[in-house]
Amino acid sequence: MEISFINDEFSDNIDEAISFAKKNKLKYIELRKINRKNITDLTTDEIYSLSEKISSAGILVSAISSSFLDWKVDCEKFSINNQSVDSEIEYFNKLMDVADILGAPNICIHSYFKQDDMDITILGEKLDTYSQLALERGITLLLEHKVNSNIGTINSLHKIFENYNFSNILPLLNLGDTIMSSDDFVVEELQDLISKCMYFHIKDYDCDLKRYVVLGEGNVDYENILSSKWNDNSTILSLSPSTGYQEDLQMSLNILQTLEDE
Repeated sequence: MEISFINDEFSDNIDEAISFAKKNKLKYIELRKINRKNITDLTTDEIYSLSEKISSAGILVSAISSSFLDWKVDCEKFSINNQSVDSEIEYFNKLMDVADILGAPNICIHSYFKQDDMDITILGEKLDTYSQLALERGITLLLEHKVNSNIGTINSLHKIFENYNFSNILPLLNLGDTIMSSDDFVVEELQDLISKCMYFHIKDYDCDLKRYVVLGEGNVDYENILSSKWNDNSTILSLSPSTGYQEDLQMSLNILQTLEDE
């Protein structure tokens, strides 16, 4: 198992995020916001500069936390690298260019804003198109369940992977958000989905306080839920406490490392 973290959970100043990684001897970082901009809103020159800075620090990019498909299925306006593009396909190709520049093997994606009449077959076919394109580039897509998206729950994530054997899309589990949104699940029933996962967003949530908390202080029993993953070197756990405090990321990291050592 490897540990990563979303850079802006510590700071959207990449120098500060790199310092955190080096201090804690972390070799991976997941990129989301840089100087208040999503990674996809940076210019191509800024992406190259960012890549050089991260590489020079001896750190690898574990994934791009993109906003791809975090829009309506019939969206017509797209912009990436501070430039307008004509189609969703063109956006995706440029997103993969960003991943290539940064050396990122994974791109986190979504499933369009929730649409009650969305046919899972149509969604599956759209996702499979991007799966094939990413496969040609050697990039893996990580499909994350997100509230208000068509794949918004653990159950809907499980369902689409039961119905589609994507060649190059893996599920991305975020159990903190699952508990926050009162998405009921039974741990034993998660094991099939967990076995397919190689990347997790790690945060904890206290249902009584109704807020995100330091890992181990909430209701997500990661020690048991991820028992099959602790010794899996292909698994990446990317910390995303979402509390807004830098010290909470440090404390969550300390707890995660303790669980790993046990």
